Amino acid sequence: MRLENVQVLGANLSNVLNAFGSFQLLASRIMLEEGLGAESKEGVVQFDKDRWYPVTRWLATFERIGREYGESMLGQVGLAVPKNAIFPPFVTDIDSALKSVDIAYHMNHALEGRPMFSPATGTMTEGIGHYGYSRVPGKKQIICECNNPYPCPFDLHLLQAMAQRFEVTATVAHDTTKPCRKQGGPSCTYIVKWV
Repeated sequence: MRLENVQVLGANLSNVLNAFGSFQLLASRIMLEEGLGAESKEGVVQFDKDRWYPVTRWLATFERIGREYGESMLGQVGLAVPKNAIFPPFVTDIDSALKSVDIAYHMNHALEGRPMFSPATGTMTEGIGHYGYSRVPGKKQIICECNNPYPCPFDLHLLQAMAQRFEVTATVAHDTTKPCRKQGGPSCTYIVKWV
């Protein structure tokens, strides 16, 4: 993926701060060092939620969080994403929630300042990968293949939070029979199950 001209919407930057909780200064340091936002008097990163920021700097932030604080913190960032999300009216169950992840993903990323999904036209711009959705017939199971530049633990926990918002018993597991981005694969596949 060529990401030089791709941006992420500033509202997403708050997910990292939310994941760090009372340790926001640690997250702020990384984000500021990676060129995201500006420093407040208190040392906390400030950013414009409606502005587009370089996704390469955003992904560098994820890489540093994983390296300096571990994969569990990347998972916490993933869990933070849907906690306060506003869902469109069509998102009413686990299926519509997991289907909507790819649309929301593209709406929150832009190519040269233009959102990569237009709700008005239904047009999706390629270039940042996808969050897949495939329902297993006759089972309470969904397969999600993620071929995007985000880290595996982030995606696993993002899908978990989305699934559990509508099915509290939902679990998400990495399909160990499929490739993994941590081992250089092009994607990761997750199995979502519930009772």
